[in-house]
Amino acid sequence: MAARENLNELYERFLRNESEPGDIHLLTDLFGTADRALLDDLVRKQLNDPSAIAPHNAENNERYDRIFSNLKPQLAPAKPVRRLWTKISAAASIILLVGISSYYIFRNPAPYPVIAQAKKHNDVAPGGNKAYLILSNGENISLAGEHLGIIGKDAGKDIFKTADGQIKYVDRHSKHNSGEVAFNTLRTPNGGHYKLVLADGTKVWLNAASQLKYPADFKNLKERRIELIGEAYFEVAKDARHPFIVQTDDQQIKVLGTHFNVNAYHDDGGSKTTLLEGSIKAAGKHAEAIIKPGQEVISSVDGKLDVDEADTEIAVAWKNDQFMFESEPVKPLMKDVARWYDVEVIYAADIPNVRFNGAISKFENISAVLKILENTGKVHFEVSGRKVYVTK
Repeated sequence: MAARENLNELYERFLRNESEPGDIHLLTDLFGTADRALLDDLVRKQLNDPSAIAPHNAENNERYDRIFSNLKPQLAPAKPVRRLWTKISAAASIILLVGISSYYIFRNPAPYPVIAQAKKHNDVAPGGNKAYLILSNGENISLAGEHLGIIGKDAGKDIFKTADGQIKYVDRHSKHNSGEVAFNTLRTPNGGHYKLVLADGTKVWLNAASQLKYPADFKNLKERRIELIGEAYFEVAKDARHPFIVQTDDQQIKVLGTHFNVNAYHDDGGSKTTLLEGSIKAAGKHAEAIIKPGQEVISSVDGKLDVDEADTEIAVAWKNDQFMFESEPVKPLMKDVARWYDVEVIYAADIPNVRFNGAISKFENISAVLKILENTGKVHFEVSGRKVYVTK
């Protein structure tokens, strides 16, 4: 009861813009240890009245609008309890972080450190639209520049870079008569992601440190086969006569038209495919499985396939520009952070087996992400150059 009263009192003082720095530290400490009921009340009150926290500068208006419009439908009472709690935790993390940062920007020219401030010699900016397109003749085109319009030609297609940051394949007047399949490769570096529309209309979002090899044109092919290293989200154009096949090192995913996510990073130990819509047939080295929406299939070390229920929102959070984690150990979580911010993570020998819950925008600087993780009080981070040191 005391914890609830303290949290409510401190939060009401915060909303009235009457908090002192010590109040802010105590508020964030209570947030880090609060139970579900406390955070439930806090978040629902904010969602019912978003104006309760008035953004203190114009830059934050868009962030608040995004937070509240996205979180309201996700926190509907009909959600299963486990997933509802994940979203409440995520909402509280995001709202408090944005609100408190606004408070300090407004009240102090030099921001006061908050939420277990990560020690840093410098900060690291988030990734963005960066990729390289390799044509069938070996030409390598950087997609990070400002040039828009036609950036290349291959297999009878004009390749366009659009103003909203994606590439598309469009038929040219001249016909492509070669009997050979012309393969293109889209590769994202650490700190990069990119959206691609294949020649058949299939939409692909490619995550950081990933590679997609695909035909520039699917005409005269019996199947639409592509190869993936890393992670991608697919919205496959329907074509019952030409199955769409995604090949990874240890999985082959066959679909006719559907939405799904494939995580096939080499250093993650195996491929994981999560289905959002439609149906897919997955084949491993020694097994096959039919997957339904809301399920995921994971390749095991013995070549078999394990099918389980999935949290689809967490699986595709990266595509929706968020880090979102539920009971996630520090090392797998920091792999995602390292890929997106293009940093090296170095661990001390005695890192505890702590797990994290929460969410934050991918477009915050790395220090904001580390603040959320440090709320546990179990681990600490120091940023120096492009290295992140993790200590107890």
